[in-house]
Amino acid sequence: MSLSFDVQPHGLGDSEYAAGQRWLHRAVGNLGPRFADCVVADGEFATAPFLHAAGDVGLKVVARLKENLPELPAAAQKRFRSLKPKLRFGDGEDRVEIRDADDFDPWETLRWETVRVTRYRQSKPNGEVIEAYWLTSFSSRRVSSRTLYRMAKSRWEIENQGFNDGKNRHGMEHIGHHEPNRRLLQWLITALALTIERLYRLRYLHRGKHPVHTAAELVLLLRLSLGRSRAPDSS
Repeated sequence: MSLSFDVQPHGLGDSEYAAGQRWLHRAVGNLGPRFADCVVADGEFATAPFLHAAGDVGLKVVARLKENLPELPAAAQKRFRSLKPKLRFGDGEDRVEIRDADDFDPWETLRWETVRVTRYRQSKPNGEVIEAYWLTSFSSRRVSSRTLYRMAKSRWEIENQGFNDGKNRHGMEHIGHHEPNRRLLQWLITALALTIERLYRLRYLHRGKHPVHTAAELVLLLRLSLGRSRAPDSS
């Protein structure tokens, strides 16, 4: 289950990945590096500035590989054409085939030694085939191909439980054109309401395989998952 805990607005002359970099530094500064294991991002964030920003705060990255980096997908397609699948397995009714290599050359502005690229092909019972390329800073020794596939697919969990829920159930799409701080506060309050509602469902509807937690246990687990506590500002 995904929980929304912060927002980062951006306006004219700004960009999503520039705002994402600001958010990464603030989130880790506020919550500590334990609040997340990695950043799962869409292809727009597969840029050297964003990948460097995540690495600078101690987070690994799993990002979709798209046409904004044409040389790397072309190299991966050429390599994987003659490479046997590293793994085949079932995902529900679907069949998944993965090719994976961690020794691709970085592009000129990326300060990684090598880049790991994985391609999954997901074949559905109706004949539809979904193919996607992803890059990551995780080594194959630390994260297996199957786990990397699960990380990549979690992008849709974020989409559905974050953006879609916020838009369709909490009105996050309809924000009036008011003073910037007012808009930001409205987003933050909505994100807080979404998180409280999500925690309520997790605690009282007992979804998943976990035991039902008491309120005190839930608060403790939430605090532990967010990382170190910060000393109060006495200034």
